[in-house]
Amino acid sequence: MEVKLGYIAFTGALLLVLILEVFGRSWRLDPPDLEGMLAELDWKAIGIYVALFILVGGLEHTHMLEYIANWLTPYIEQSLLLGISILYWVTAPIVGLVEHDAYILTLLYVIRELSENNGANPWPLYWALVWAGTLGSNLTIAGAPALYVALSMGEKEDGKKWSLGEFLNYSVPYVLISLIICYLLMVIIWVLPFM
Repeated sequence: MEVKLGYIAFTGALLLVLILEVFGRSWRLDPPDLEGMLAELDWKAIGIYVALFILVGGLEHTHMLEYIANWLTPYIEQSLLLGISILYWVTAPIVGLVEHDAYILTLLYVIRELSENNGANPWPLYWALVWAGTLGSNLTIAGAPALYVALSMGEKEDGKKWSLGEFLNYSVPYVLISLIICYLLMVIIWVLPFM
């Protein structure tokens, strides 16, 4: 029987709440008030996380991530530098709009299969994917939901709402500069020695 990770996490959280509510006072744990904790939650952040996982689930269900991986495979087989460059620069904007963990996980399996079937060295591809996926996700709050939490906390602290344009004024230069620096390092460390 295959149980989804989300169900396991939700069941564990629900079980913990029930145990604390039922036995917490008798065990002298002095648990916090459940209603107070629920009132303090940032429900918009939870909604964004739920929506992003639904989006990624839809992309997996429609095989869009596999389509992207299959599109990249001939380029990777043709030339390591070309394949890594395309993988890197295609991944970065995608994970800016799609939650990066599922995208990276899907392509890690594709890279593993590619290396097993075609004898390609997987390490340069893994590093290209992980660096571009991690750095590119900092572009928007959709790519890295932790940015939404940080943005919400900053807005509460400053008492000022940030527009999308203001947010992108900071995120785009940071992402571009970090992507360029890491791309150059990746080519020097992981591509040139294997060519």
